[in-house]
Amino acid sequence: MPADPTGAPPTVYLHIGAPKSGTTFLQGLLWHNAGTLREHGVLMPGGSFAAQVRATRDLRGLVREPDDPAPDWTGAWDLIASRIKESDARVAVVSNEVISAADAEQAGRAVRSLEPAEVHVVYSARDLAGLLPSEWQEYVKHRFHYDFGHWLGEVVDGPPDDAAAAWFWRVHDIPEVLARWSAHVPPERVHVLTMPRPGAPRELLWERFAGLIGVDPAIADLSEARANAALSWTETELLRRINGAAREDAPMWLYHRLVTDVLALRVLPGQGAPGRVPLPGDRRDWAATRARELVESIRSAGYDVVGDLDELLPGDAVPDAAPPADGALVDAAAHTILALLDRISMLREDVGELRRQRAEQERTALPKLMARHLSERNQAVWKMRVGYWHMVERIKGIEPPPLPEPAAPASASGGEAPADVATGTDGQDGEGAGEAPADEAARPTLSSRTTVR
Repeated sequence: MPADPTGAPPTVYLHIGAPKSGTTFLQGLLWHNAGTLREHGVLMPGGSFAAQVRATRDLRGLVREPDDPAPDWTGAWDLIASRIKESDARVAVVSNEVISAADAEQAGRAVRSLEPAEVHVVYSARDLAGLLPSEWQEYVKHRFHYDFGHWLGEVVDGPPDDAAAAWFWRVHDIPEVLARWSAHVPPERVHVLTMPRPGAPRELLWERFAGLIGVDPAIADLSEARANAALSWTETELLRRINGAAREDAPMWLYHRLVTDVLALRVLPGQGAPGRVPLPGDRRDWAATRARELVESIRSAGYDVVGDLDELLPGDAVPDAAPPADGALVDAAAHTILALLDRISMLREDVGELRRQRAEQERTALPKLMARHLSERNQAVWKMRVGYWHMVERIKGIEPPPLPEPAAPASASGGEAPADVATGTDGQDGEGAGEAPADEAARPTLSSRTTVR
């Protein structure tokens, strides 16, 4: 059914998280298949994952850093909400794992902004024994520089307002997170989506989600779907040490662009460094006890369960292992440097090709620019051009403006071209074109050492 024939607003599924519970896999699959889903009545509002990220930041009231080059997200949530309400789709999906961090007031704003649509909240969850090591890696990908033992101590034993614990429990304390949303959405419209255990068919999570939103899972192409690649212990430890060496005053947006998006997500995964991060044996009893408490809270609240709550209980233990030795880190660093050099080489080739294309465009455009420039310096030719424009406008039924005067000639000869046309370098002389701007030294950097250019 491609659309609601009654014209009613779409049913909205807010997939609010949680982080590290298969959200990256589902988001990649949803956006890769956005066109097909739209044909089957499912709208992915905003047109891109980035647009939904901006909307989430707006909803949560995050303040953009002054020098952050990212587009301003003020008003982005209301824009998404209006697109949903104006759509003829029968279902709309907004998916971002950090919506789970919204407070009760922000949750209420989200639901009210979508009225009169029927809003459902989807919270995906996984077992704590697998979640804790995975979340530590995610913290390290976002500039955290404590080792696993220190981080685990803060989350498990420390006060809930400690830096590490505060964020972890804000998005993973299932009763607390869902209580903030169930104040605005009835429990039967709050859905807990359980993440299948390791080794289960990768399409199982999608089949559960698709069934929830009312589409046939077979319509989706899973060939491009990718999970958030986990780092090995060695790769995570290398990244953690990079974090410790980076400048503390470097802006967070710069860290995300260079370290999170490039190094952590594109370069480090797949380097082949050994060592899966295990939950220490002395923490497994705590994880099992806490998981049983979470499962019982879900049952007693009356939320809809999509999957199996037993999947939230710890599975088979991963054997304890020692942290990576320095030799393994040196090897991982060498492979990482080589991978970065490969990327730099490809970027240089791309830049060279773009420069060649620009030079060709400027070369072919120069005769036209010269002809136009010369005609503007000749009174007779100028009047012929203007007369032609007016004739075309009259044919179209447009009243032409008064005849303007041609520009004054630049010299007595009337034949000189402006500098930007003559050089083909937008005002630069050919020698200086392509050099770094004079204020490059003022750009923010991650390294605390002097960079040799």
